[in-house]
Amino acid sequence: MNGVPLPREHGFPLRAVVPGIYGMKNVKWLQKVELVDHNYKGYWEEKGWSDTAEILTLSQILMPMTGQKMQAGTHVVGGIAYAGRRGVAKVELSLDGEKTWNLVELKSPLSDFAWVIWRYEWKANQKGNFRLRVRATDKKGNIQESGSLLARSYPDGAKGIHEIKISIT
Repeated sequence: MNGVPLPREHGFPLRAVVPGIYGMKNVKWLQKVELVDHNYKGYWEEKGWSDTAEILTLSQILMPMTGQKMQAGTHVVGGIAYAGRRGVAKVELSLDGEKTWNLVELKSPLSDFAWVIWRYEWKANQKGNFRLRVRATDKKGNIQESGSLLARSYPDGAKGIHEIKISIT
């Protein structure tokens, strides 16, 4: 790892990370390997979490922060999006509570399995309170699930649309 032998706390002597699935499926320490003729349920799966654990398409607004008060003018709204091994095809930002959606600019990811950074220049000339929401679409055409991002992540991972509330003064 990073040019040196893998340390024990990261799974020495071997750690397999499988792109596109949640970390609960990427075990750190193997104690034994056993072949079975059935679908084996691990610790988290026995507790009811997803057996496939495929990463869901998601996006988030990182700037500005919710509750922020800003002067009228042009502001950069930005954040991240991720869709596991499917990759992100597009990200859209709504400035009016999902009545309309605007395509945002995407920065090329560092690899096929990396987060995508996005940005949008918003000409915020109208004063008032705004709800900004973001959604991503993966390269297979799947749109990020709607609903509140605050919905529970059990059993398949966090779902919903990220939203911030800001004021333009």
